[in-house]
Amino acid sequence: MEESSITLKRMLSGELPLDRVGPHLRHACRRAVRSGDFDRMKLAARVVIGELARRGELLGVSIEGKRKGSPGEGPFCMVKGTHRLLDLSFLGGDTISWPGQVPVNPAAPAVPDVSTPVQSSSSPSLESFAGLIGAMEQAQDLEIGDPRSGEKAIILASILRLLERFMPQLPMFMMLHGSDPVPEDQDHLFTIGPDEAAEGWLSVRTPGHSVWIPDPEELPGHIRKLAAAPVEKATGLGGLPIRRAVAVPLWEPAENGGPSSSAHESGLLFLVTGDDLGRDSLLRLAERLSRFVTRRWRHQREVNQRIHVDGLTGVYNRAFFDSQFPLELERARRSEVPLSLVIADLDKFKEVNDTYGHQAGDATLRMVARRLQEELRRIDHICRIGGEEFALILPDTSQEAAHDVMSRLLDSEFRTSVSVAGDTININVTFSYGAVTFPAAGADPYELFRKADAMLFISKDLGRNRCHFWSSDGDHLQFLPSDSND
Repeated sequence: MEESSITLKRMLSGELPLDRVGPHLRHACRRAVRSGDFDRMKLAARVVIGELARRGELLGVSIEGKRKGSPGEGPFCMVKGTHRLLDLSFLGGDTISWPGQVPVNPAAPAVPDVSTPVQSSSSPSLESFAGLIGAMEQAQDLEIGDPRSGEKAIILASILRLLERFMPQLPMFMMLHGSDPVPEDQDHLFTIGPDEAAEGWLSVRTPGHSVWIPDPEELPGHIRKLAAAPVEKATGLGGLPIRRAVAVPLWEPAENGGPSSSAHESGLLFLVTGDDLGRDSLLRLAERLSRFVTRRWRHQREVNQRIHVDGLTGVYNRAFFDSQFPLELERARRSEVPLSLVIADLDKFKEVNDTYGHQAGDATLRMVARRLQEELRRIDHICRIGGEEFALILPDTSQEAAHDVMSRLLDSEFRTSVSVAGDTININVTFSYGAVTFPAAGADPYELFRKADAMLFISKDLGRNRCHFWSSDGDHLQFLPSDSND
């Protein structure tokens, strides 16, 4: 083993032409060498050899009188354009076949015809190279664009799909704490009810602790149900008899690049196997996978935020609103719950810019965005859809509940202090609002936006700093600040 390990390190450190593969494979090889783990180095070497073979950068050769399968006895290959002969016996005699090999007599070695590339065997072990490389390519991609791709369950579902391509032999599951909705088409992502959470080891586990599960009957019912399903329905299990499993904490990345110590446990990652794998090795693998999930989760969330968040104010942008409002409306329709939409426009904002400058105007926009976030719920969506115009999406909010929200906003102070030419200036601003509620005002997103915008113009025309709610009879309801004299 020690001799093979030294051979592998030498192979990955210079004998294989790593400059002829992509940077991700090169980095994987360097990490494998640094780890010193024999199996990891062997896997890295196999993947690189398969990729070089696919590209025609290696040539399979045979040496007369040599028996394959043991150290110094092949199989062998040569690097295209060189005279270097590489012994690949560490891969095993049955791992690679070399169609079109060039015989080489040790007594009179000849330079082979490098026009004949190495070809992969049709054995499953080499065919898996393509799948592994495909998974590595997929790992470079992030699901972005759709506003839902920034949601926790959607991100985790995409990470699960990625990991399943890398490790199809070790099914994984994620159990989320709480009642977050999960995608209907993702069997390996699930939540449990309070009754099941109060049973067995789930009820006594200390948050942050990992669990060794030697008895499959101790797994959550969702996993046991999938394992018992017919092979064609047991997605990822494929009829695998579960012998061992582990559950490790699934850590949500800290917000806004905060310290890792501020992250909290969002659920559990389950790793199951049909083999009699050791407790410690399975736990180490699961914990490493959990760390990968957290890093990937942070990366995808940050990318989505850059796409969907307004850079100045930190609230969502117009692109997010245009995609998210129809989605929220569809959810409200399916769940048969109300939804309210509010369009808000800062009153006389041009005067702030003209009088105090655009820096003061930017500070004012940041302040009002922060104040709106303080006044609204976390499930509400605040979107900056124009220069000084905001849209508020209020899920599960009836017209009566929206009345209370608007009364509170109209009584809220939107005030900030800015420095202008060395002087501190206090700036107070107000909003004019227009509001509609689904389903009373309609079910089409464009129609609802148009009606809310019309209500906003009425509020502007009648003196600003007020809100109008659309009514089907034309008697639109007006709300004013509680201290108003109108």
